[in-house]
Amino acid sequence: MKLYKKNTEFVQDKQVFCGIDVHDKQWTLAFFCDGEIVETIQTQPYYKALLNRLANYQSARKISFVYEAGFSGFVLYRQLSKDGYSCIVTPPSRIVKTDQKVKTDKRDATKLAMLLSAHLLKAVTVPPVDVEADRSIVRRHDQLVKSQTRSKNHINSFLKLHDLKPPADIKARWTKKHLAWLAHISFDQPAHESTFKQLLNNYCTIRNEIKETLLFLRKLSRDPRYQENYQIVTSVKGVGLITGMTFLLELFDMSRFSNVNKFSSFMGLTPSQFSSGDHVRLGHITREGNDHLRRVLVESSWTVIRYDPILREKYLRLRARGVNGKKAIVAVARTLAVRLRRCLLDKTPYLVGID
Repeated sequence: MKLYKKNTEFVQDKQVFCGIDVHDKQWTLAFFCDGEIVETIQTQPYYKALLNRLANYQSARKISFVYEAGFSGFVLYRQLSKDGYSCIVTPPSRIVKTDQKVKTDKRDATKLAMLLSAHLLKAVTVPPVDVEADRSIVRRHDQLVKSQTRSKNHINSFLKLHDLKPPADIKARWTKKHLAWLAHISFDQPAHESTFKQLLNNYCTIRNEIKETLLFLRKLSRDPRYQENYQIVTSVKGVGLITGMTFLLELFDMSRFSNVNKFSSFMGLTPSQFSSGDHVRLGHITREGNDHLRRVLVESSWTVIRYDPILREKYLRLRARGVNGKKAIVAVARTLAVRLRRCLLDKTPYLVGID
């Protein structure tokens, strides 16, 4: 391709497509117009620096932007949209893969710009600012639960290292009685004493933070923005605070899914498919969707099948066909999600035992 360096006459009254490869220390911009790469440059990772680079493209009829969803979130999208520019945030998993063995920031930015010009990129739905803020609570809870599990494992490993076991009268771990026993453990070596104290304090800190997030989520579930829908999704036994609020906050606008397939695809619960002629084989789920939502739905489904005979019958039927338990419960989770979607659309509570 011919390279035009800051040729403002070339872009006059034309549409320019800009791909942005976003990184923490710098942004790489690629400007694409009329089938040609106009310019590829690197700039500081600030919006003002980006605006300064756009001075050479003021004669363009329109400038459209794209960058990949990731750590940078939607701040850049909102800034560009506020200033009247067209911008999309595209999921990395849906970008067309190539066999190029050389990968650079400039190549990535150029690829984004070219795909945008060809309308080959899908856009993620950017949530409202308040929903994104509320969503951070359920995601923080997920992080804390994982950190708590690691903390428990560290403590258990340290106890095994010193051959320490709870007394016989402590039947369950991580209860008040168990924690009281842990707090009174002492070691001969000061280094061991200090290490164990840090491990225990870390666990208690994480546990308290989880309590704070749960209190905030409980309060959020009574907010007028979510209260009615929260009562609907939790009308089924097995769907509680975490699953209910995750479902509402990760989806936030059910009307954006025009059909069940698109809804299931968003959650990554659609089976992968391999077809050749008359032969069709369904494989593992795609896992391309929202993993936060998928995880809580699968976890809740294990409880839901205890109370809903229709979903339990589906699980048992799949198991009888030789499907392992994990795959069977994923299928149940998909059905559960589809039913919850219908309940929200119809504004009706979940009915147990209805096929």
